[in-house]
Amino acid sequence: MATAHLAYVLLFLVTAGLLFRLRRLLPAPANPTAAHCPHPNPVLGNTVEFIRNRRRFFDWYAMLLRDSPPGPACPADVEHLLRGSFGNYVRGPGFRVAMSELIGDGLFAADGRLWKLQRKVASHAFSSRALRRFSDDVLAVHLRRRLIPFLDAAAASGDAVDLQDALRRFAFDAICHVAFGVEAEASTAAADTRKREALFAAFDAAVEISFRRALTPPTVVRKVTRLLNVGASRRLRDAVDVFDDYAMSVVESKESQSRMRREEDGDPDLLSRFMAAMDDDDDDGEQLGAMFPTPQAKRRLLRDVVVGFVLAGKDTTSSALTWLFWLLAANPRCERRVRDELDGDAKGMQQHYLHAAIAESMRLYPPVPFNGRVAVADDVLPCGAAVRAGWFANYSAYAMGRMEKIWGENCLDFSPERWLRDRGDGEFVGVEAARYPVFHLGPRVCLGKEMAYVQMKTVAAAVLRRFSVEVMAPAADMGSPPAYEMTATMKMKGGLWVRLRKRE
Repeated sequence: MATAHLAYVLLFLVTAGLLFRLRRLLPAPANPTAAHCPHPNPVLGNTVEFIRNRRRFFDWYAMLLRDSPPGPACPADVEHLLRGSFGNYVRGPGFRVAMSELIGDGLFAADGRLWKLQRKVASHAFSSRALRRFSDDVLAVHLRRRLIPFLDAAAASGDAVDLQDALRRFAFDAICHVAFGVEAEASTAAADTRKREALFAAFDAAVEISFRRALTPPTVVRKVTRLLNVGASRRLRDAVDVFDDYAMSVVESKESQSRMRREEDGDPDLLSRFMAAMDDDDDDGEQLGAMFPTPQAKRRLLRDVVVGFVLAGKDTTSSALTWLFWLLAANPRCERRVRDELDGDAKGMQQHYLHAAIAESMRLYPPVPFNGRVAVADDVLPCGAAVRAGWFANYSAYAMGRMEKIWGENCLDFSPERWLRDRGDGEFVGVEAARYPVFHLGPRVCLGKEMAYVQMKTVAAAVLRRFSVEVMAPAADMGSPPAYEMTATMKMKGGLWVRLRKRE
C-alpha cells in the first residue's frame, strides 16, 4: 500500500500549490468566512502534517474538522451539498477520466441526463419483490453453497481464518449474481475455481489502480505509461480485460435469448433490465438508444452499468460486516444481546437489535469513509464557507460519526441502543440522512440501501446462530482499534483473523 500513501502525498502537494496560486490570482469573495488553517504554511499548507498522519488519514481529517471554527462537519452543509444544491455539485471530469477504464459511462461515473436515465431503470431492480428474491434465492444459494461450508470446515479444523476475506468473496459472488443474473462460475471444478479467483483478483487490482488515479491529477508519467502500456497502466488493462471478457460473454449470451424468455424469468437482473430498457420504444429507451446507437456502443454501456454495480456492492457490505464482528467481540454485552435476540427469533422477523448494531458499526466505520463532489459554480455553504467553481467539496461520514456535537459525549462508544426507541428494548429508529450520510442522500441516495441491510442481517444472523466467533487478530479492544487500509472502502488492515467453534 506504499503506492497508495504516495498518491495521497502527491495529491496534497499538487493541491497545496494550486491553492497557493489561486489565493494570489483570484479576488477575495464578498464577506467570506475566514478559512481555518491549522498549519498555515503559505505553500505547503497541511502537507507536512499529512505525511505524518498518512496511515491514520481519516482520524486526522476528523480531528481537523472538530477543530474547525465553522462547526463539526455540519449536517446542514452535507444536506446542501447532496440535496439542496444538487445540480451545482457533480462527479466532475477528473473522476470520470480516472475511472473511465473501470466503469466508463456507468451510473456511478455519469452526470446529467445519462445519469438520470440509468438511475430510473436501475431503481426498478430494488423493489420489494426484488428484495424478496434476493433474500430467498441469491443469499440462500451463496450461503448454502459457499460461505457456510467454508466456515464449517474452518471450525472443524480449528485453524484461524481471515473472516474479512471470506466475506469479501461471498459479497462478490452475490453481487455478480444480482448484476449479471448468473452465478459467477458456480461450478466447483478446478478450472472454474481458478476463473472465479482471477475475476476476483482482477476487480481488486482495477479498483486499487483507479482509486489512486482518482486521488491524483494526471501526469506526464501516467500518459507515457498508458501510451507504452507498461507499469500500472498495463496492470489496469490486464485486469479490465479479465472482467471485460466475462461481462461481454454474459451480454452476448443474454442477447441470444428472446425478450419473452427474459420476462418470464420474473424479477430480472440488472443486465436484463437495462437490455430490455434499451429495446423499449418509450421516451427513456429511445434516449438511451440515441446516446448509444450501435450494437457495440450498446454492449459497452451494458458492461459499464453492471461493472459499476459490482464495484458498488463488492466491498461495501463485507467491510461493514467485518467491523461489526470485531466490534461485537470488543463489546461482549452487545454480542450477547444480538445472540439472545437471534435465539428467540427463529423466523428472522424481529431483529431490531441486530439492525441497530449494524447501523452503529457503520457509524463508526462507514464502508465509504470519504466522498466528495466538484462545484460547477461559486456557492456559499450554510456554515458560511465560500466554495468556488471547480473546487472540491468533500465530506467524511467517518469524521461525522465521531463528532460529539452530532452524536453526544459517547460518540466514540459502540452503543447500538442509541438506535432503539427509548434507548432500550424498542424498535429500530433511524436518523436523518444528513447526520448519517453512510448511504448518501438526495437524488444520488444509495439504491441498494435496503438490499445491503438484508444481506448484512442475513449473513450476520447465519454466522452468529451457527458459530462462536473468537477474534484472534487484531485484538478486540476498543482502546486499540485496528488499523485500516487507505482504499476506496474501509477495509481492516491485515484482515480479521478469527477462530470458529460450532454452537451447540
